[in-house]
Amino acid sequence: MKNHILNFSVVAFLCLLGCSDSNSLTVAPDAGVKPPVVVDPCPVPTAAAVTVSINEVMLENVSTLSDSTGQFFPWIEFYNFGTDPVDLANAYFSDSLADNQRWQFPCDSSETVIEPGEFLVLFFGGDGNPDDLHIDFMPEETGDQIYVLNQSSDFFVFNADLIGADESMGRFQDGEEPVWVLTAATPGSANSAPVGAYLFVRGDLNLDQEVNLLDTNLLIGHLNGAPITTQCGDRLDVNDDGFVNLFDVTFMIEALNNSELTIPSPYPNPGIDPTSDSMECEGP
Repeated sequence: MKNHILNFSVVAFLCLLGCSDSNSLTVAPDAGVKPPVVVDPCPVPTAAAVTVSINEVMLENVSTLSDSTGQFFPWIEFYNFGTDPVDLANAYFSDSLADNQRWQFPCDSSETVIEPGEFLVLFFGGDGNPDDLHIDFMPEETGDQIYVLNQSSDFFVFNADLIGADESMGRFQDGEEPVWVLTAATPGSANSAPVGAYLFVRGDLNLDQEVNLLDTNLLIGHLNGAPITTQCGDRLDVNDDGFVNLFDVTFMIEALNNSELTIPSPYPNPGIDPTSDSMECEGP
C-alpha cells in the first residue's frame, strides 16, 4: 500500500513540473537558443561594393549594334573601374532620382558579373521578364537626363539633344568625369575621344608620348627664352596649377624620381585636360 501511495506521489509531483493534458511531459524551451539566421542569397549590393560606372549610352541605335534577335534597341554600357569582379545581381538601374528602383538586375545570371577593366552592354526595351537582360523600359530621347546605378553608386548626367542617330555620349577616359559626345560609339570596349577634343600627355614637350629628362631640359630652355614646338600650354603646366614656371620643373624632376608622386592627368596616356584654367590646348 505504501508503495502505491509513493508511486502516485511521484507522478503527481512530475505533473506539477509540467504535465500536459495527454499526461506527457514537456520540456521548457531553452531561452538561450536563437532561431537560425536567414541569409539573403541575392542581396542588393552596397554602393561601396559597386566599382562600376555608367560609361556610354546610345539612344538612337539605327545600325550600330543589334541584339541576339537582330533588332536595334537603345543600349547602355557599364564599366568596372575597380580591381575585383563586380556582380550587379539585384542592383537597381533607373533614369529617375525620384524612382531609383525602376529596374533590377536579375539574380543567378553570369552575365551580370563584370571583370576588372571590362564592360557590360545592355539593351533597353525588354519584355519585362526578370531573367531578360534587356532593361524593361525605353529611355527618353530628348532633354536633360540622369541615369542612376544602384540607387547611389553612380550618376550619369547628359543632354540627349546633343546626340543623334548612331551617336553616343560617354566618359573619357573610361569611368571618369565628365560625359562627352564621343567621336565614335564603342559598345563593349574603351571609349573613343570626345568630339573636338585635343589629346595630349602632360609634361610631354617633345611630342613623343613619353615624359623624361629630355622634356625637363626643354621646359628649362623654354623658361629661359628658347623656342618650343608645342602650342599646348597644358603640356608645360606639369603640376596643373594653371601656370608655367620653375615649380613645374621641380615637380617634373621629383615625379620622375619618386614613384609616389604622379604627374596629374592626362598622364601617362594621352587624354584631355580635366581641369578648367586659362591654359589652351587645341593643337600640338
